[in-house]
Amino acid sequence: MEERLKETSKEVIRKTEKEKRGGYLLLDIGGTEIKGCASDAEGEKTRIRKFPSQAQKSAEKILDNFSRICRELLKDVDGSVCGVGMAIPGPFDYEKGISRMQGLNKYDAIYGIPLENEIKARVPELQEAEFLFLHDIEAFALGESWCGTCRGAEKILCVCIGTGAGSAFIEHRKTIKTGIGVPENGWIYRMPFRKSILDDYLSVRGLERISLAVMGKVQSGRELSHLAEAGNMEAQEVWRRFGADAAEGLLPVLTAYRPDLLLLGGQISKSFRWFGAQLNAACEKRGIRIQIEPETSARAMDGLLSQLRLQESVTYRAAKQSKTENEE
Repeated sequence: MEERLKETSKEVIRKTEKEKRGGYLLLDIGGTEIKGCASDAEGEKTRIRKFPSQAQKSAEKILDNFSRICRELLKDVDGSVCGVGMAIPGPFDYEKGISRMQGLNKYDAIYGIPLENEIKARVPELQEAEFLFLHDIEAFALGESWCGTCRGAEKILCVCIGTGAGSAFIEHRKTIKTGIGVPENGWIYRMPFRKSILDDYLSVRGLERISLAVMGKVQSGRELSHLAEAGNMEAQEVWRRFGADAAEGLLPVLTAYRPDLLLLGGQISKSFRWFGAQLNAACEKRGIRIQIEPETSARAMDGLLSQLRLQESVTYRAAKQSKTENEE
């Protein structure tokens, strides 16, 4: 009986400490939908929920929607919230939390608006919370390096193929923006390739352009995969050409940066078996392992959480050191 009371007491103390430290809200902001979850102080996350983005609405409606989602996620947190993390595509000022998106048919209306101030004004419970904004690809790559199957890799090149060629460079679980083999900001999409830039080839529109040339009409990645699976030779040729572009386009950065691991994300990566032969051969020759992870949101939230907790620990250490110095 006494032992049971001791264990119950310890559990109450642990719960109280967790509530004191506070929880986290984690959001992956997309153009069509927003995914979100909450986490307690120990890093235990709730299930991921989906919400409409309202990305084409007015500034007021977009900001109200962000705030409504935060309030919904707050219901899953015991106690206060000490951090809010948002993974969001660029262009975006991640230091100041200000969107720079224009002409992309998403979030145009909130251009130049500081998101943290607007959300805190609408959700008073978040007044004391630290906000963190990360590029969505960067958050995904960090999540994989901290919590995923890439944890053993020291140098990671992450490439997500979607509406464009998103990228992030990771070394020792930190984002690298400059250095040998790293383009400005760690963004490969602007690298010169053939008649334009890599983004025009290693993307959905690059795949659609090839399908139009080979098959006479635009086909989606999903349609091409189904056709290739069914033995359609034209669809297989589309994937082969796309794979040749991917291998040729990524070869310069793979050679210059020399990562241990190439992490491929995004829905098109699901079809790697159809387009990846040449890229796989190039990586094998250089001793680079390839990891495929089509579903990026869960890992993006892991990345946000890792950086929020890191940020919190740095702030805590600085405050503790300042207190010690003042006492002396």
